Amino acid sequence: MKTLAVIISFFSILISCDDVDSKFCVLNRTNQNIYAYLTTDSSSEEARVFFIDNGKPNKKLRIYKAIKQHDSVCFSIIGNWNQISNFDRDGNIFIFSVDSIEYNKEQFKANSSQLIKRYQLTRNKLNQQGWRFEIK
Repeated sequence: MKTLAVIISFFSILISCDDVDSKFCVLNRTNQNIYAYLTTDSSSEEARVFFIDNGKPNKKLRIYKAIKQHDSVCFSIIGNWNQISNFDRDGNIFIFSVDSIEYNKEQFKANSSQLIKRYQLTRNKLNQQGWRFEIK
């Protein structure tokens, strides 16, 4: 029993040492609520599938947030946003957004190129902007 308590205490301390970096914030400057999908994959096809499935992330960096109109959210990761592994090999990260995930799946499949907006950001640009990005 004592050994179990020591092991649990050790893991609690270990987990609490993880630094969470939530400096990357996206501001929604539109007049509607949006849904944003953050990834290192530039493929709009994967974003389309992601939104059709209402945001089910897999093992790659994929973060999904609802952002109310004229509001902002910060994306959190364990570690540091400046790490190369958080960007593709060219130093890019991609945000895909839609104004609703309530579309009929058939509508979404047929019109995804008009419904999904794609933004490409570089690590350097984010550093220059203080890790803030506006969707207008």
